[in-house]
Amino acid sequence: MFCTKGLCYKASVVVYLLVRRFVLEENFMSKKTLGWALVIIGLFMLFKMVRVSSFGFYRFGRMSTSAIVLVLLLLSAIAVVVNKNKFTVGCFIFSLALLVISLIMGTELYFAYVSLTDILLVLVPVVLGTGLILQSVFHKRKEAY
Repeated sequence: MFCTKGLCYKASVVVYLLVRRFVLEENFMSKKTLGWALVIIGLFMLFKMVRVSSFGFYRFGRMSTSAIVLVLLLLSAIAVVVNKNKFTVGCFIFSLALLVISLIMGTELYFAYVSLTDILLVLVPVVLGTGLILQSVFHKRKEAY
């Protein structure tokens, strides 16, 4: 899907060597910025591999949670308008959280069929970026002491 006969692997090695030589050694970009860029690129490629099959409210067997969550949200919103205090605001925030959780749990996500090479090419930038971010954070702490 993403690669043909190791072309992506060779390209990723070349990109890594160029980035290491010209970006990190020439102080063009900090390690932290490069790390964030690699993490964002890796997550973007990972999200492109995910397929969403359905989106809706979570179901307990044959019963949908949409009516329960929406009634709770409506009642807590009315309670906030009538009598605004910490308890009613907390109930409103809790019902909003239930709404979001119900929508997330009702979504079915599937990964596209890809080879192990494609998965590694997606996960390697995320791991390298996270490593560069952590290295820059701990390097600054070491200099402070």
